[in-house]
Amino acid sequence: MRLSPSHPSYFDRHPVIRKSVHVDSIGALAPVRPGMVLTGSRDKVIALNNVDTGECVMKWFGHEKEVTKVQYRHAAGKHFVVSGSRDCSLRVWQFNVPHSSMVLEGHTMSVTGLSILDEAKLISGARDTTIRLWDITKGTCIRTQKHSRNLVTHICHSSQNGVVVQSSEDKEMKIWDCRDLALVGQMPKKRHIQTHCDISPDGLYCLSSSSGFNGDGCEITLWDLRQRKMLREYKGHEESVTCAIFLPQQITWKRLLLSVSADNSTRIWNVDDGGCLWSEDVGTRSDLLSCVGFNDGNIVVSGNNATLCHMTLLGKAGRPILHKVSIQSLSSLPVHSSQSSYQLGS
Repeated sequence: MRLSPSHPSYFDRHPVIRKSVHVDSIGALAPVRPGMVLTGSRDKVIALNNVDTGECVMKWFGHEKEVTKVQYRHAAGKHFVVSGSRDCSLRVWQFNVPHSSMVLEGHTMSVTGLSILDEAKLISGARDTTIRLWDITKGTCIRTQKHSRNLVTHICHSSQNGVVVQSSEDKEMKIWDCRDLALVGQMPKKRHIQTHCDISPDGLYCLSSSSGFNGDGCEITLWDLRQRKMLREYKGHEESVTCAIFLPQQITWKRLLLSVSADNSTRIWNVDDGGCLWSEDVGTRSDLLSCVGFNDGNIVVSGNNATLCHMTLLGKAGRPILHKVSIQSLSSLPVHSSQSSYQLGS
């Protein structure tokens, strides 16, 4: 019997333990639609997962090393996937075809940033300190920009203002014009490597995630993209924050962000006052690496040891609550300790 979230026994339910889809760490996630998510893994495989049922709908094979980034696009009636890898290549894939339809080569080190601009163009970044603009209808590189020490860690695109924001190991956030890859802005340098970035739906703000250790660093930063300045820091994670995103949701009126960390926790934050509203320990004793969220409150996080955890965001008296629905991992999963969660603030 499936219990409604309003049922008094709902929060007492333990998550369903599922068989792992991958055989190594899952460092890349991309939302397709609620309940469906793409995963990219160190096992060189990309998978389309139904997290509601635990079914692996499709797998793609072809990369020679770890899949580091994955993106999904639906345009002109067609579904396609683009991936980046430690093998220095990008690949374009079609649904229902297990092998790539196009290989984009040009980077000389691991591809660590990827953003699809439209049905014809994408931007990539790599540890070779370059970012590249590609025409995926022709399979050609249109433009390349090299920036000293710019070891890219992530790229995100804003359709609102025609820019991409990029995080880097040089501890600096950069803003590039999508049309010609002109560098149009840089944020003040942080103390630690910036591991990830995300742009708000209105294109006005950006998040970046910091590496760190034992609580030194490990923060999330909110930036104003117009004024090029820091607005707020969110502190509480004890190890590197590997991913932080603006959380699309209709559960509460509060603006929320979602983060995951090498401390194995998933946290919900109030964007406006910096308060941590909820922290959830996935229970796999594995570093968490990526997260995605959907408007209906579904959340998926991934990490080392093939960890993939499906959660749902619920509201109780106006306060957000995370509830684990299912977990898959190569790590041992204690039946009870993986259930622990705690509320930190209002």
